[in-house]
Amino acid sequence: MKHIISMSGDIGGGKSSVAKSLNEMIGYKIIGTGSIQRNIALQRGMTTLELNEISKTDRSVDDEIDSYVIKLGVSEENLIIDSRLAWHFIPDSFKVYLSVNSTIGGERVYESSRNSEHNPSLEATIENNSSRQKMESDRFKNLYDINFRDYSNYDLVIDTSYAPPTVIAQKILESFNKWTSGSSFSKFWLSPQILIPTHDIKSIDAKEYEEIHDSIKKSGFLDSASIDVVMCHDFAYIWDGHKRVIAATKAAVDLLPAKILTSDPSDELTKGLSVSSIASGLSPSFFYDWEDALDFKYKSYPKTMKTTR
Repeated sequence: MKHIISMSGDIGGGKSSVAKSLNEMIGYKIIGTGSIQRNIALQRGMTTLELNEISKTDRSVDDEIDSYVIKLGVSEENLIIDSRLAWHFIPDSFKVYLSVNSTIGGERVYESSRNSEHNPSLEATIENNSSRQKMESDRFKNLYDINFRDYSNYDLVIDTSYAPPTVIAQKILESFNKWTSGSSFSKFWLSPQILIPTHDIKSIDAKEYEEIHDSIKKSGFLDSASIDVVMCHDFAYIWDGHKRVIAATKAAVDLLPAKILTSDPSDELTKGLSVSSIASGLSPSFFYDWEDALDFKYKSYPKTMKTTR
């Protein structure tokens, strides 16, 4: 079994920061797409900018990068590879995907590139990220017939929207150690603040989630108490586990184990009710009451919401 951790993810997902934290914990060498491109450019006697220009029309650049990654997977050990497609070219690596709320991902990219003419505002950055991500998805589909944002490709999927890099890295390390030993572990970990309720918080018995809150404060959140969620247009809706999410949010838990029941908006969860129809049928008050009770604000709301504050 290879001791290689391959990390893919959304733009602004924090791969570089998480890789650095993970390196400090286990000492594995970090190799990123940037360093691979620099090595190839050096071998060709050109700058990375020149290499990028050539890659727009010359497929051989992609082939050379792919071959380089494949060679790493065969010849190297104890690596952290920060690359969109390393999971595909090193299939026996521990494959990690870092997801992020699109607004938060945009904020990170904007803050790191404020002087860039390509990101003159946060709004433009979010739009640029979305366009770039779609272009990458289409390109990878055309070149390799893969969907790199399909979570089934990965061993571990972590939402990085609110948890700090050290917490993300620790969760990767814990899961990696279980993976290498053949032990079971939760595949999905989500920030409580991105989860959207499908029940009115006013209808939930406070005593019950207060008891769960006390248990979490005493013993932590149990991996076995995962939250059932459904995905609809990149938003995660709670299907089962509202009380656990409330208690965990109040206890300042960074990440919750989750089971994604479906990511197809057309799937029926109950007879005659699809994921899409359930999501579009939620009242804005569900969101606002949830925010008020838990003292936070969502970074973005589903487009199905008719109004915003």
